[in-house]
Amino acid sequence: MHFDINQKDLRAVSLAMAVKDIRYYLQGVYIEANGAETRLIATDGHRLHMVIQEESGPVVEPVTFIMPADMVKKCLTAKASKADKCPKILVTYDQGKICARLPDGSEIVQFALDGKFPDYRRIIPAHDGGAPESCIFNPDYVSDAIKGFSIYAEMTGKTPPSIGIRPRGANAGVLCCDNFLAVVMPLRGDISPMPAPKFSQELKTPVRLQSVA
Repeated sequence: MHFDINQKDLRAVSLAMAVKDIRYYLQGVYIEANGAETRLIATDGHRLHMVIQEESGPVVEPVTFIMPADMVKKCLTAKASKADKCPKILVTYDQGKICARLPDGSEIVQFALDGKFPDYRRIIPAHDGGAPESCIFNPDYVSDAIKGFSIYAEMTGKTPPSIGIRPRGANAGVLCCDNFLAVVMPLRGDISPMPAPKFSQELKTPVRLQSVA
């Protein structure tokens, strides 16, 4: 099967790949393709980035595989010509073998990671979950989610967008815009209480008590 991957989309999801994790199957990007759309997903178990690319090729039975992290990095470091405003990677997948023609004209071949990628759909909230609850999120993961969206939306080099994580109950935080999705799992910890009234009251002259003779 042949299909294109936008280099920027691969970069956007790669921010959530696991690094040196015993769960080796998380050290890569999971790819699903059926000719009508291509899905790129990466997770380290604490957050997830996903991009959906809509395609116009012949519809086929879905293929799924995990592109190893080192292959992902080679795809991302390949330089395209300045005239190429949206570099693409042509991927051919056949029985576990991945062939990628890079934007610089070179070609790399590797085998897909042998392992079962977790069912990423289980951690994507299916509904709003009612009123938001207080949650604690890893600030680096939130920053990566915004960075991933900026890459996807081709906003790199510009002022970061004013967009944040939306709490969905006490289960996860979501940043979803167009065909980009980031899910950040909350941390365990204590939520800071609301400030006491003394912090917002005007500072007045204190009343001193008269000493008793």
